[in-house]
Amino acid sequence: MAQLDLTQAPADRRHLNRRRIRHTALHILLIVWIIILMLPLIWVISTSFKDRVEFLTNAAALLPRSVSLVNYEYVLSAIRQLPVYLTNSFILAGGTAILQVLLASLAGYAFARMRFRGRDWIFGALLISIFIPRAGGLMALYELMAFLRLRNSLIGLILLFAANIPTAIFIMRQSFLALPQEIEEAALIDGANWFQVFWRIAIPLATSGMIVVATLSFVAVWSDFLIAYTMLDKDALLPIAVGIQRLVIGGGSVYEAALSRLGGQFAAEAANAAMLLFAILPVVAIYALLQKWFMKGLMEGAIKS
Repeated sequence: MAQLDLTQAPADRRHLNRRRIRHTALHILLIVWIIILMLPLIWVISTSFKDRVEFLTNAAALLPRSVSLVNYEYVLSAIRQLPVYLTNSFILAGGTAILQVLLASLAGYAFARMRFRGRDWIFGALLISIFIPRAGGLMALYELMAFLRLRNSLIGLILLFAANIPTAIFIMRQSFLALPQEIEEAALIDGANWFQVFWRIAIPLATSGMIVVATLSFVAVWSDFLIAYTMLDKDALLPIAVGIQRLVIGGGSVYEAALSRLGGQFAAEAANAAMLLFAILPVVAIYALLQKWFMKGLMEGAIKS
């Protein structure tokens, strides 16, 4: 028996070494792939720190020769509307996320726990509607919003964004299905009604799914361009995605005034990169803060279908 152990030990070590080599190779491949995916963001960040001369002579370099804050000075001083655009984006994205979480939680719990006629057919129709692009009905949405007098209104746009709810309902339904039903049945036996079970038991246990819905909703609304561009005409109501595009295309007077004040040190393209950073940093920060809960919610929703 001792001789058998001696012959098996080298084989075990070789197996362990092969596993370590495979894991190391996989980690190296993942790191390389992440770097490739991050290259556009790295280039945008680098470009935002280049002055006009370096941008024209060294535009493709990932690292600037010398760090310059002139583009950020242009963005913060010349573009007075930027804080307004950021505020509008936070109102739209935050309001939509809160409303969508509330509606999706109610509907998802009904589809997961309550039995009523046509439940599966209605849920199937909701799933099919996920694959219908909203841009296809943009003109109908425009006419409907105009008829309801909800155009050029942040509240109207929040309602429109929150109505895009099939994916959120699906996520919340999966989150509620993953919960142990015995706890809810015990509460019903003790005399609680459906709403009390939903509010006091199901909602606290499905927090991760709600965070997934809120994060996806916030990111989608923050980065939306087409719907907001179509429904909003007033400059004071524009979100950051549309506001930046308006400034890039039609900000001639702003550009000329800043050009004379800053002595032509900034480049329009590099300043646009700085504006893009202002637009994407809130989304990156929110995802970084909620990443743990986001992944937990995705895993919980995949436990039971």
